[in-house]
Amino acid sequence: MECLGRVRLPGWRLCFDKRGSDRSAKANLRAAPGTGQVAWGAVFRLNRAQYVELDRFEGVGRGYETFWLDLVLEGREQPALTYLSPSHWRTDNSKPYDWYRDLVLAGARYHNFPEDYCAAIARVPAVEDPDTKRAARQNSLLGSMG
Repeated sequence: MECLGRVRLPGWRLCFDKRGSDRSAKANLRAAPGTGQVAWGAVFRLNRAQYVELDRFEGVGRGYETFWLDLVLEGREQPALTYLSPSHWRTDNSKPYDWYRDLVLAGARYHNFPEDYCAAIARVPAVEDPDTKRAARQNSLLGSMG
């Protein structure tokens, strides 16, 4: 897997509204044309086996579906595959677990997304994971990223 760079996605917004199997909210991109909102993302080149594994990990068909976006990377327009949650998998009454929100924030900081974007992620309301073992495992992974 090779990181090709970061991209600015005008007319899109990051939200935490995908219903997770653990009853928490997961990250999702939502179209927001004409609003002035901007999402940021990292673009990776994957081989076929990596795509298959990522589809399995992301739960294609069980919460996320693949969609093609046209984006501008290093001044060139090109299509890219992304995972978006269809409306029947969205929720308005769940929050992400704190470790999950912090993982998204760590990724944003790692890819050097704008500070105001990172600050907005940090302000997303989150809840404690009732599975304390999972939370401890995830928090230890986050600690090793620092």
